[in-house]
Amino acid sequence: MKKYNILIVGLKCYSGHIREFVVNLKKKNPQARITLVTFSVRDEFKNDILKSVDQIIRIKQYHGFIKLPIIYSIMDLLYLYWGFLKLHLFHHFDIVDIHYPRAFLKRIMPIIRMMTKNIVITPWGSDVMRVDDKKSIENLCNICSQARYITVARDSMIGKYVIDKFKMNPEKMVKLGWGGEFFDFIQENSGKVTTESAKERFGLTDKFVISCGYNMQYEQRQEEIIDAIYSMKDQLPNNLLLLFPFTYGRCAQHIKHKDEITDKCKSLGLDCTVIEEYLDLADLLKLRMATDIFVHVQTTDAGSRCVMEYVYCNKKVVHGAWIKYAYLEDYKPSCYFPVDKMENLGSVIVKASQAKVEELPQEVKTIIQERGWNHKMTLWNNFFESLVS
Repeated sequence: MKKYNILIVGLKCYSGHIREFVVNLKKKNPQARITLVTFSVRDEFKNDILKSVDQIIRIKQYHGFIKLPIIYSIMDLLYLYWGFLKLHLFHHFDIVDIHYPRAFLKRIMPIIRMMTKNIVITPWGSDVMRVDDKKSIENLCNICSQARYITVARDSMIGKYVIDKFKMNPEKMVKLGWGGEFFDFIQENSGKVTTESAKERFGLTDKFVISCGYNMQYEQRQEEIIDAIYSMKDQLPNNLLLLFPFTYGRCAQHIKHKDEITDKCKSLGLDCTVIEEYLDLADLLKLRMATDIFVHVQTTDAGSRCVMEYVYCNKKVVHGAWIKYAYLEDYKPSCYFPVDKMENLGSVIVKASQAKVEELPQEVKTIIQERGWNHKMTLWNNFFESLVS
């Protein structure tokens, strides 16, 4: 393995995904010196991140007494400039990898350009797909134009979302894709967890469980899922329970959303459970195994690992057909139930509840296994090593 000095820029992004990336990068190449710059790290991820990075830099965010938005903006910008200026003065990096690019980073790109000749942009998928206001698109175009490379997951994303939307040079694209340590964990623990024991873990014994989305973001369309299920309630099992995994995607607005969801279920006489606790890989596997049907109909998506996890566990997945997953469309595993529009969601859920599931095709298993970090991080590390040759 070659030694290189890499700065991971993870500002305003989910620290659980950052944890996965730095842990698996360090595991793959212990010689890599990793610096992480972030605003904050959730407590449950802090220990793993601290063990994997050589240095963590926290950029202070302004929370003063003056409530004028312009003051917040100026102070936040000053803290941002000062944090990156210190990094530039005391460090040189072989690579700067910007995760989850944000429009506000445009202001500090001149400093980042002084740090390294290898600026890499790593979109996570929906973060760029959901950008729709003109100013933010212009800023992201500017940021991406200053990168040497853009990492992407697959050809459809290269063509549709990165090149077209952000006017990118196709020669900058590096096809790597985001991995998932949970895929490796599922493979290593195949057959060790039963549906019955998994339901017992969450107090769902003897329940027919429908998991509604995979986080508490409004884009998961939980209320529409509830309406669809209620409209077909008489054709679904009497022991029906709606499960809402709200373990991430949290903010003040979405905490209110949780109350709206539970109140709606109660008013309609639907049994529901909300899971908010952080789940380690063992409990996450049990959550997947405890589910009878997983409903995934969010507005946009760029290859959700969660969907792949349910499919890998051979659980029934009701999936919006407007979200294109090649391995589902090409192989059509028996656990896959596409829904073409929201008006038909209820009937497709009923169809899924009555269907029998066969063994998952080996081709699908292989595709998902290759999404694990054991495989993916080899590609990432090879790419990073090539930049310092």
